[in-house]
Amino acid sequence: MVSGDEDATKANSHQNLSRRAAKKARRKQEKAEKKRKALEAFLPDANNDSNNHILDKIAISNAPSVGGKAARARVARQKFDGTVANIHSISDGTEWAQHRPQAGAPILSQILPQHVKVVEYLESKEQEMRIKGRGVQMKERKVVKVDCHGTMDIAPRDDIGAENDNEHCNLSRLHLGGNFSLSSLTSLVVPPRACSLSTILHLDLSRNELWDISTGALEKLSATLITLDISRNWFESLPKSIGALHMLKVLRASHNLLKPNTLKMNALTSNMKYLEMIDLRFNQNCGRRSLLESLQSLVGDKVDVKLTVTYPPPPSDPTTVNGDRVGASPAVRDAKLLRSQLEPWSTMALRRRLVADFGEELMEDGRSWADADVTRGHVMDRLLSMYYEETVDKSVSEICTDENGRAVVCVSGALVEESIRDKVLHALKEFWATAESSMGARERPSISAENYMILCSPLMFEAGSKKAAKAAGKLKRHQGIWDLALEAMKSVDPVYASQYTAVAVTHNFVGSPHIDKQNVGPFYGFAVGDFEDGTGNIMAECSARVVAAINTKNRMAKVDGRFPHWVGPYDSKTDRYSLIYYRTEGEPEPIGPVVFDVPTDAYTRTTKKFDPPVKESTA
Repeated sequence: MVSGDEDATKANSHQNLSRRAAKKARRKQEKAEKKRKALEAFLPDANNDSNNHILDKIAISNAPSVGGKAARARVARQKFDGTVANIHSISDGTEWAQHRPQAGAPILSQILPQHVKVVEYLESKEQEMRIKGRGVQMKERKVVKVDCHGTMDIAPRDDIGAENDNEHCNLSRLHLGGNFSLSSLTSLVVPPRACSLSTILHLDLSRNELWDISTGALEKLSATLITLDISRNWFESLPKSIGALHMLKVLRASHNLLKPNTLKMNALTSNMKYLEMIDLRFNQNCGRRSLLESLQSLVGDKVDVKLTVTYPPPPSDPTTVNGDRVGASPAVRDAKLLRSQLEPWSTMALRRRLVADFGEELMEDGRSWADADVTRGHVMDRLLSMYYEETVDKSVSEICTDENGRAVVCVSGALVEESIRDKVLHALKEFWATAESSMGARERPSISAENYMILCSPLMFEAGSKKAAKAAGKLKRHQGIWDLALEAMKSVDPVYASQYTAVAVTHNFVGSPHIDKQNVGPFYGFAVGDFEDGTGNIMAECSARVVAAINTKNRMAKVDGRFPHWVGPYDSKTDRYSLIYYRTEGEPEPIGPVVFDVPTDAYTRTTKKFDPPVKESTA
């Protein structure tokens, strides 16, 4: 039974949380106003179209964003009214648009009506290639279930027993939400079990959208509990209340939102003399090898600390031919190689492709590709071998393909007015020839380019911050290029001209297969120079077996950079200048197709270049 004092404390905490949320909203509104005033001071001519273009982005930069687990957790905290139902409604997956591709073409039911014809074309091409490579049994993709809070776990763990076992307490998937308290524990455990809390040895609180555990919530388990599972929740730090569990041997905290600066291991584990294992895997912000070494030194060699190390990249697995990854960045990878084109995908996406597009549900030894012991190297090697099996089949090559046997379709961007593109070419030539850029400005070293500069709207940063001031100063120095870029975009897509937040100005961009993970929607590419028309295309993966060659010479083409893409070959003795318009602020757009016009089959197999249509359309 909950005491009156505890009721009062709970009510006060909910009230304080609501006050903090309201205060945070007011601060956000004040920042937006400061941004506008700062920009008005920076751009005094309010009637200038270019200035209005920048000021209009305030609405975008302050728009509500949707996203994955982290975004849902953040909004749930802000809107939490103290009820579990409130959290569950906020975190309901149907409310959040999927804005990250999963290594496959979009499902028709999930795309916008205007994109249906494009996706139907790409899907028909993919299906044709899939049948020729895998047979009629793969006419349709295999369904891959989406893991939601661990619903795809292979089997229950040994330490989680039956619900009527007095030693095992399984409270997983009960939508507890928010803060787990002593009252939550007693109400869920004691009445249905009619047992003492002191008999519980294993407690499972996983998959409950929890972000805290109250002080004292676990006190009655301190002398007995040996296993605690808080995995697949919304914890940004390990709850301090865990430190009271003196007998704890195993702590599972994987698949949360933990941050390195919140892992106070020394304070938490100082009283845990029997601790044997801490599982911190799959916390995206905790991926540095230095963090693993630091944590291990704090807890000692007797405790096994599990952490998913992503940086520096793990060493090659000696059991695989190619290792886990090739190349430290896209800049050093050979864009012609299939492996380089697949590297931008996450391991999970590659696993999904093996099942959905190649029908490879299990490994040779019967294990699932989702098994924790199956490395990225294993997955990549198997995927490449299956691609090779299809490539050696001569019937597949009847369709125009690239070096890797994938079908190549073509899209031609909208032709930019000659007067505008001439001005852009002259300005970029002049700029990159100046003393300022003669040493080679490479603001994005992970990309292979002689020169690469990013111009950002100051509105992307907090008003009054050093970053905002730096961006404003840089934009003012290069206002001419920004204005020309805006003019070119307005001539093709006036709507997008009021939406993009940054422009990448590049010179001789080469290869570099990558995914623009920070983008919240498609980008536009526009290239000028003396390179041959039909070469230097933006190459973008549409699906497992289809790649688009997108002609951007003197043209403006819309591409979804959240799929792997790179720049195709062109004569290295020529110059290729480009402007890339993109958006990293505001509400993310749902994933649709990678291109937005119905492609053609105008790719020339012999010369490996795009044959532009005879009649150029400015539409």
